[in-house]
Amino acid sequence: MNIWILDSDSGVTLFFNHHMTIPVNEDLISGLLAALNQFTIVELKQPIEAIDMGGLRWVYISDKPSNLLFIGADSKETPTQMLRSRLNVIKQLFIQRYIPDGPKWRGSWNGSIDQFKSFKTTVDEYYEQWLQAENIMNIAEFFDILGIFQQLFNLLHAMVEEHFSEDERVKTYSRIEETFVKFKKNKYINKHEELSKIEFNRISGFNILSINPTNCDFIEVETQIINLTKVLISILRINIDPKHRLLELFHKSTIYDYILNNYTHLKELNLDHFLLDLFLLR
Repeated sequence: MNIWILDSDSGVTLFFNHHMTIPVNEDLISGLLAALNQFTIVELKQPIEAIDMGGLRWVYISDKPSNLLFIGADSKETPTQMLRSRLNVIKQLFIQRYIPDGPKWRGSWNGSIDQFKSFKTTVDEYYEQWLQAENIMNIAEFFDILGIFQQLFNLLHAMVEEHFSEDERVKTYSRIEETFVKFKKNKYINKHEELSKIEFNRISGFNILSINPTNCDFIEVETQIINLTKVLISILRINIDPKHRLLELFHKSTIYDYILNNYTHLKELNLDHFLLDLFLLR
């Protein structure tokens, strides 16, 4: 993955980092990328988001407060959303470190890009983590993780249906629906097509199996599903009385049996500690 961070107006490259060789001068590419983005803004009234060009896949992220343009390029085999997610991480890290005051940063900048060179170490560290994640979490493992969480969602939904009183059930579903509406409206979720495919209704509960693993960042999707599971358990605790009764219902709904019967596999997927903590300790 190659990364450019440009001044949107001038096209000046503040930072460049490469993990693949492109047989063209990086400054020439920087000018072309900035010009192409400016052309689409003027002519099409909107910036570029992604484009396949020169045998590579390119994604653009514009940060208006700082007036910076972040561009990432990788092979066409890399899913666009995965490339965009990783570039967004780079953007956030760069802004936190060098642009904490938004547009005011230019007032204290001396025009030298030397101060940004140390950012290469950070990018390289994250890139290495992503490569390791790709080696560890292949598509088969990702499907396993989706299946595990889907089964847990099914068991929790059955528990609410079978063991909650009518009042507890109504309050629980209302709270889940309110939370899920906020989840779906989140700008971050809207920008991640596969995350927006997560569904919920009172009859069948949550459905996450429509997520396409070939079109998303595995780590990002898993993180959001884990967060969603945490929120769901919190809602269950809030709407049941007495609170300690929830552990008994986890047992009745065979959630503990499911975790124990699949413990070896959960451990292989690094989910064992999280699930034990979630269902036993919290």
